[in-house]
Amino acid sequence: MSRALLAERLAALRGAFDASFAEPARTRAEEPARALAIRAGDRRLLVRIEELAAVEPCRRIVPLAGGPPGLLGLAGLRGRLVAAYDLAALVSGRPRAGVDGAAAGPALRWLLVCAENPEIALAIDEIESHESFSLADVRSADDERGEGAGEHVTEAVEIDGAPRGLLRVAAVAATVLRRAQRGAERLEEDR
Repeated sequence: MSRALLAERLAALRGAFDASFAEPARTRAEEPARALAIRAGDRRLLVRIEELAAVEPCRRIVPLAGGPPGLLGLAGLRGRLVAAYDLAALVSGRPRAGVDGAAAGPALRWLLVCAENPEIALAIDEIESHESFSLADVRSADDERGEGAGEHVTEAVEIDGAPRGLLRVAAVAATVLRRAQRGAERLEEDR
């Protein structure tokens, strides 16, 4: 490479470097949010990827009798046990037909491991797609009954012309932990 060409290239790199400081800083709000479009029972929802520690195939769940509502049982993931819950039952508040924690029930395909509580996994039927959306597109789901408005779904985003409820994974995990605590307290009282 000639000296002149090298000097020209160095000047271009210096100019690009200096120009990068003149551009306004990007904020997190400008970056698109990433989510998985999922199906849990008859509910079609979005789950923010940053709220998940992992997505694993649902292989075998060992049922536990007498557990809290929605508990399917225990599943082994990468050498550790997680409590597997039926997300459809947790979001709707009613058990899915044929699933009661002690029965085999329908085959669920995926486990979404909660980022804040990795000992909890949410069993779902299907991952439909990967989606990106602007945070400016997020709106309240309070008036949208078809999106699954409730304590676990308070916001919605329009995807492919239809609204999808945005699941709050931390709220689902908090519900699971509250129910488990109440169950432990009842057992203690019965002793």
